[in-house]
Amino acid sequence: MDFALVNMAQRGDIVVTQDYGLAAMCLARGAVPVSQDGMVYDDNNILSLLSQRAMAKKIRMSGGRLKGNAKRSTEQDKAFEQKLKELLSAEKDV
Repeated sequence: MDFALVNMAQRGDIVVTQDYGLAAMCLARGAVPVSQDGMVYDDNNILSLLSQRAMAKKIRMSGGRLKGNAKRSTEQDKAFEQKLKELLSAEKDV
């Protein structure tokens, strides 16, 4: 399913995802990936996020456990809404 989405993504499309790998592929296509918390993935942060993901996988594969995500907060919802509005209004200006 991820590859189908990536293949449809075009330059400037906004893609909402929490998957760093998908975000990286969308960046390569010129899309604008954004997390559900309103963080825009870009060339400045994607490599460190992918590294963190690889390290977490290594910990899990060796039997380690990682703390799960906390329940979503109202602040996270508001941050996402604000960022999405910014991205959509920037699209209209182009």
